[in-house]
Amino acid sequence: MKRGSIKWITVHAMLLSLALALSIVESFIPFGIPGAKLGLANLVILIVMHFYGFFSALLINVLRVLIASLATGTFLGMGFVMSLSGAMASFLLMYVAHRWIKIFTPVGVSILGAYSHSLAQILVAVIYYGTWGVFYYFPLMALISLATGTINGFAVELLINNRSLQRTMELKR
Repeated sequence: MKRGSIKWITVHAMLLSLALALSIVESFIPFGIPGAKLGLANLVILIVMHFYGFFSALLINVLRVLIASLATGTFLGMGFVMSLSGAMASFLLMYVAHRWIKIFTPVGVSILGAYSHSLAQILVAVIYYGTWGVFYYFPLMALISLATGTINGFAVELLINNRSLQRTMELKR
């Protein structure tokens, strides 16, 4: 599928819509721990990374953060900065693990993404509040990242191995 074609734009718009829907729905799910989320939109990012590569996954990830922050009223606020920093850190680490470090399964890639997302957000909070005391929150976030990254990773692994999804995504091996 040629980048910029009508088909490419349509498929990417649908994937962005799915990532946005998951992101916005997730923002209303009470998790009980401030800042902790399930990372459902990351399912779409990992699938796009697998089937379409770096540019498509980056585009959908950045647009998802921007549009979701506009929809939830956090654009350019602290929530937006934390979300964008976490999304970019996790995206870059997941891409490196997926593309160049071949020992990781989708579960491992997802766990790395979840950890780096949490770590980036903690580092932004450290800078914002001007104290390393915020870093004491990281062990709890790391434990949550392990759980959500594992669950999401298994879901992604099931999805990318699904023959129907492979045909839908026009996977060419």
